[in-house]
Amino acid sequence: MQRVDEQQLKRLHQWAERASRIDAPCTGRFLTAGECMLAQKEARAADVSVSFCGGWEQCERVQVCFHPSWDEAVFTAVWLEISWNERFDHVEHSDLLGSLMALGLDRTLFGDLVAQNGGKAYLYCMPEAAAQLLTDWTQAGHAPIRVRMLDEAPSISAPEGRMQRDTVASLRLDSVLSSGMRVSRAKAAEIIRQGLVSVDHQQEERIDRLLAEGQLLSIRHFGRIRLVKVDPPTRKDRLPVMLEIFSK
Repeated sequence: MQRVDEQQLKRLHQWAERASRIDAPCTGRFLTAGECMLAQKEARAADVSVSFCGGWEQCERVQVCFHPSWDEAVFTAVWLEISWNERFDHVEHSDLLGSLMALGLDRTLFGDLVAQNGGKAYLYCMPEAAAQLLTDWTQAGHAPIRVRMLDEAPSISAPEGRMQRDTVASLRLDSVLSSGMRVSRAKAAEIIRQGLVSVDHQQEERIDRLLAEGQLLSIRHFGRIRLVKVDPPTRKDRLPVMLEIFSK
């Protein structure tokens, strides 16, 4: 089961209590899907509202803001553009994320890192993180990179995944995950129980959760799997499925 950082739990409580005390919006850092559920609990306890913003439609990590029900949320995160010379350097998402994490920033200071075609990527992050990244983030893998702050949100193209056909025993989460990741059902169940899987951006630890067409699985350290289509059962009572795989 995924464990929430004690410091993050403390922050959520403090942000919610502050919004209640000053009767005004209190903006926090970035949360995972599981932490968003805890933020909603803290908001109810403090009798305030809570809103989230990840900067783009398919975001996984979101910035949180606790605020009075009569007031609007305020979000402070900014967009950075990361670019490199694609003619000479090949940069993967893992290269960017690895070099970013190597700078020692707290993971709650930034949200999604979105790689795009054309030698560019975008990062939604807290202003204090942006200040450091503008000067310190100069390389990804062996490639030099350039980082600049954007005045407005970029136009992000949703990534295209690899289509995969298969048949599954059922639409249970462990069965579909096993197919998409090409691992055993037992291994898929273990990954789910560890709290590493979200369904439509909400953490899910029930291995027998039934899925439906269109739902998106997010698997930490792997990527995403979308259940695109489910066809009628075969003569052996297996379900043909079409999956779209977005590997990191």
